[in-house]
Amino acid sequence: MDRRIILTFLLAFGMFAATSLILAQTPTTDSIRQKLGAETDPANQTRYYYLIAKELLEKHFDQAAFYTDSLERYAQHSKSQASKAYVLNFKGLIAKESGKLQEALDLFYQDYQIRLQDPDVHTLAITCNNLGGTYAEMYKSDSAIHYYLKSLKIFEDLKEYSNLASAYSNIGNLYNDQKIHDKAINYLEKALAIRLEHGEEKKCMFTYNNLAVAYGTSEGDDDHNLSKALEYSNKGIDIALKYKNNYVAGVIDGGICHILLEKGKYQEAIPHCEQSIKLLTEANRLVNLVFPYVNLASVYNRLNQPQKALDFAMKGFAIMEANKLLDPMEVYLEEIGMAHEKLGNHKEALVSFKKFMKLDDSLFRSENVRSLADVETKYQAEKKEKELIIEREKNFKKTSWLIGFGIFLVAFVLITILLYKRYQYKQDQKLQEAVIAEQQLGLNAVIEAQEAERKRIAKDLHDGIVQELVATKLGFDALHNSIQHLEETHSVKIKDLSNQLNEACTELRNISHVMLPPTLETKGLVPSLELLLRNSINQAGIQSEFEHFDIPVKLDEKIELGLYRIAQELLNNILKHAKAHKIVMQLYHAGNFLILRVEDDGVGFDFNEAKHSGSMGLLNILSRVRTMGGNYFSEKGDLSGTVSTVRIPIG
Repeated sequence: MDRRIILTFLLAFGMFAATSLILAQTPTTDSIRQKLGAETDPANQTRYYYLIAKELLEKHFDQAAFYTDSLERYAQHSKSQASKAYVLNFKGLIAKESGKLQEALDLFYQDYQIRLQDPDVHTLAITCNNLGGTYAEMYKSDSAIHYYLKSLKIFEDLKEYSNLASAYSNIGNLYNDQKIHDKAINYLEKALAIRLEHGEEKKCMFTYNNLAVAYGTSEGDDDHNLSKALEYSNKGIDIALKYKNNYVAGVIDGGICHILLEKGKYQEAIPHCEQSIKLLTEANRLVNLVFPYVNLASVYNRLNQPQKALDFAMKGFAIMEANKLLDPMEVYLEEIGMAHEKLGNHKEALVSFKKFMKLDDSLFRSENVRSLADVETKYQAEKKEKELIIEREKNFKKTSWLIGFGIFLVAFVLITILLYKRYQYKQDQKLQEAVIAEQQLGLNAVIEAQEAERKRIAKDLHDGIVQELVATKLGFDALHNSIQHLEETHSVKIKDLSNQLNEACTELRNISHVMLPPTLETKGLVPSLELLLRNSINQAGIQSEFEHFDIPVKLDEKIELGLYRIAQELLNNILKHAKAHKIVMQLYHAGNFLILRVEDDGVGFDFNEAKHSGSMGLLNILSRVRTMGGNYFSEKGDLSGTVSTVRIPIG
């Protein structure tokens, strides 16, 4: 039932986080209207109307087209890129609220391209948050956390505490979506603390709802978690009703209904669903009624009242079809099919279940195969019985025997073929696994041998040749001091030789440190990567930034060394080929993965061409990533250059 939870709270995760951020640090609508009336600059007029329209959109979504037309007229009069970006952002919010996520993503990305050239980094942070929220609803957590972290950093630098609270909420919701509930609750409580400290009571209703979702979906002490979920939900509803926001109150009440449904408290869930329907109807949010309707259908199906379940399901299904909605279509089809099955309408149940199976993805299909098979068996039995009666009237014995024998023969052949194919597949699978395991062992052995040889060479260089060169240099220094009174040209030559020896010592020591970085063993991965950037990129005159977030204190030695070598190879490729002016390196922890992301603004890099040409550097990176059980991919940057991303599982 995990998917149903996600679908039911999709609006809470998306709209609540985005709206909370949109309204953060924004004057009241009345005060902005006064500024709009007194403003003569078209660009500022566009900005003021944009702020008014966003706040009104929350309560009057049905007026979205009117607000969009008005905003576009202001932007056309302004003719500025910033005004165009406001229109794109507003259209993206409407598309996202309507469930058109790909359209919203395209609009936000166009807005983002314009904001990158705008000196106002506050608007860039808002757009990054919108991109993160859209990616989160599309279940693309890596991209979501990337843009959420960008907005978080900007708001921290600007000390915009209200927006910072919203950024914490977004990251918390993303962790909750990944079922990392302890981190989710931690970030959401940080957000709530900031809201309460700065007197933002109205925005607390969104944070209370998100905390209710986090506790309601957490595992562990069910009584405690349910109690906290209800406590936070009720607080959110009280604030929403205080500010006459029936829409938000209705969504939160629907959330309580779903939490109780998942906990098996069906009778307690019913009044919350009914209240959610009442509030959403009063707010004229008919599209959002699809969630409490499907929850009521689920409740009554589980209370074995299929007619009521069917009635509510068909009401919601009519809204889905009228508005061409996709989510939660598969949940409706499942509940409609279940109600028809309980009522004995096997043909209608089969139609609904088949539609459901086409929509539902493979992760959830296995839960429903058995019920579909049961319904189809009943339907086929009824159909076959009618056919047999007709055939019996014509030639019962002969026809029945032929049909029975034919069915048996076909079934026998099919079963034999299926068993053989299954056996053949298992044998092929075993062989493939054995080959992969053998290749993995060989690859691990090669890499371990390379690292051992590097350590030996580095030690020999440091303890042998470097020491001998240092001793020789000291000898030259002593000789220079003793013959300074001789002819000046000889003294200068001795001094030059001494300097050359000193440079050779430094070069050999650097080579030794590259082959075996001493900071990796003593201080860990993050300081080693910082030193690598300073000694390579910065010395080449290229700007660099290094961001790291939530890195475990102690990592496995092989993972640290592997990521260091991969970073080393990526930076070498940039120095040799990219012609870059700036490099941004990020290292962060997302879920059960450690992610290294390196971005440059150079001439770009064709990953497929380099892979087919057998580039040694790329093959080395891919080999190391494969030995650590991770994956690597490369893509074009936002404006230019290349973005390389490495994901390594850390358990």
